[in-house]
Amino acid sequence: MSGQVGRAALPSHIVWDWNGTLQDDVQAAVNGINVLLARRGLPLSTLEIHRRHFGFPVRNYYTALGFRLEDEDWDELSQSYYDAFYSDPTPRLFDATMPTLRRLRALGVGMSLVSAAERTVLVSSLKRYGLDALLDNICGLGDRNAQSKLELGRDLVGRLVRDCGFDPRAIWFIGDTNHDYEMAAACGASCLLLTCGYQSEERLAACPCPRVGSIADVLGFFGAES
Repeated sequence: MSGQVGRAALPSHIVWDWNGTLQDDVQAAVNGINVLLARRGLPLSTLEIHRRHFGFPVRNYYTALGFRLEDEDWDELSQSYYDAFYSDPTPRLFDATMPTLRRLRALGVGMSLVSAAERTVLVSSLKRYGLDALLDNICGLGDRNAQSKLELGRDLVGRLVRDCGFDPRAIWFIGDTNHDYEMAAACGASCLLLTCGYQSEERLAACPCPRVGSIADVLGFFGAES
């Protein structure tokens, strides 16, 4: 474990992020953006550069890498990135993803997923891994522009509070970016950040919430080891 660590009570509900949290795909993200950078003769990215600059809105990330967005068609640029990302062979589930979700489900913890990925592609990916059966709600965006997930998170927490009577503080967002923390804070929910994903631990340290190294540490954080 790393950062602000400790033990927390088992959540009423967990809201997972997808990319970099349950799926190990940061290298695919770097490879995908490098396809676009190479076509424009721009310096290529690395894992370190990606984790230093990636964030939401993703337009700022593209600008930091040297894209002149005023000269680009954003929809076409987003589609080109998606084509490169989803053709990359490297993404896979983290080894601890399925055991962790199965253990939490066995303990009666409800789980949902909120992602900035386009929903139809997201659902297809989750079904391929068999994760869809472990999730109560799958929330993705309606397009491929990777904008903020904030409204998706707010809507989901609102439904959980209204329909299930949950205390928002007992709902935990688990992700790998400061945007996951921002979403949790906006909902009055709790947040646990994983330092293995899309942003560096140094950036995540600015968020006043617990941090652990990866999904392999989540059960221990909640005292839920089998």
